[in-house]
Amino acid sequence: MMVIAIELGEIEKFIGKYSLGRDNGEGSLHFLRIKIPAGQITSDKLREIAKLSRKYGRGYAEITDRQDIQLHWIDSEKALEIFEELYKLGYTTDLCGQGFSGACYGDVRNIVSCPLSGKISDFDVAKHAKELTEFFSGNPEFIDLPRKFKIAFTGCGGDCVRLGINDLGMYGIELDGRRGFVPFVGGSIGASHPGPSLAKNLGVFVPEERVFEFVKAVVEIHRDHSSRESKAKARFKNLVNSWGIEKLRSVIEEKIGKLERIEGIELNYAEHNGSGEQINGLHYYTLPVVGGVLNAEKLDFIADMADKHGEGEVRLTPQQNVTFVDVKDVEKLKRDLEKKFQIKEGYVYYNSIACASNFCGKTRDVHAKDLLKKLIEVCEKRGVRDVRLNVSGCHNDCGCVNVAEFGFMARMVRKNGKVVQGYDIYIGGDFTKLKMSKPYKTGLTVEEVIEEFEKLISR
Repeated sequence: MMVIAIELGEIEKFIGKYSLGRDNGEGSLHFLRIKIPAGQITSDKLREIAKLSRKYGRGYAEITDRQDIQLHWIDSEKALEIFEELYKLGYTTDLCGQGFSGACYGDVRNIVSCPLSGKISDFDVAKHAKELTEFFSGNPEFIDLPRKFKIAFTGCGGDCVRLGINDLGMYGIELDGRRGFVPFVGGSIGASHPGPSLAKNLGVFVPEERVFEFVKAVVEIHRDHSSRESKAKARFKNLVNSWGIEKLRSVIEEKIGKLERIEGIELNYAEHNGSGEQINGLHYYTLPVVGGVLNAEKLDFIADMADKHGEGEVRLTPQQNVTFVDVKDVEKLKRDLEKKFQIKEGYVYYNSIACASNFCGKTRDVHAKDLLKKLIEVCEKRGVRDVRLNVSGCHNDCGCVNVAEFGFMARMVRKNGKVVQGYDIYIGGDFTKLKMSKPYKTGLTVEEVIEEFEKLISR
């Protein structure tokens, strides 16, 4: 038997840490989803990503709802060149797997963190997100999970990261003078079997010093026990539903030892919109970025503003916005930001999100981000600013419609003998109450969606 040895050389450092995703719209074939651990990025690194955007991505960039920065129009032949530049920056990517025709890798996706971690209280949960990101990224023991695994941390006293839609959501609390987390497990609102499912309270208290071993144990359980026979059934939520909370808790404790039981924990809402005071006497300011859409010029500008008005750092948010921290004078910052951005205050601008359906090819005519803009225009016309809008281009629900106050999910509909772009409307979701939205009206054209939405917000 002949053995063929292949020298991987320099490209070995990219294996398991870098991947291109597959696009099918706007003339883009591939995207690059850059992990920004805990959403925290310095002005210098933001400028470097702006350079990558200009060089490889036609100057376009967008913030995802997992605190990544995503570039499009990536030439696959330049992949190793791009990966080398990311490697020098210290960044990796999600292993999206969509760039290849075979079965996807399952990896731990970018770990989401409260964007004001360590700023409005000294409970710094972002350090856990960063440590775990470093551990899981490229780790050969964890890059071939049955399916992707999503983790989120919050410690600001509320749920600013949509814990309930993650495979593992860590809710920070203080118990008898000790800091730690209450885990929520088994969330996933996409179309994978058996459909949308919100995370369940595991009913234990995980002290801060045990966070690493706890999270590692949960991911190992997913790796070793979730289905490998069917990709459709391989999400962690299926294992949680099959085993139940008591069995899952028991298996975790077999691995790491006994955990203290805790009852009566309810998620509270937290928003970090507008501006506020930090514990160090400085301020934060969150800039709303509708749909997360930016470009290289604006990335450079944001970096300049972070240097001029703060300490050279910004935080990306799960609402696709940018939060400036350590700001000396918020009003001066806002006046400068108005040179490149429209500064609009209001819940609808800060808390509404939309996926990149124009690039994945799941929509035509009116894409998710386009519809979000139209809906916001309706709100402006009606003087309504206190609603939360989520828009997804397909049933995979990257726009989190299933926990939306007002959600809009795209699909093709037949009208007057023709197939046209349409949307279903969902209402009544609330991720802090672990409450799913429900279909309100389905199979509407975009024009009908706008008409129905106007009626809903006029009640």
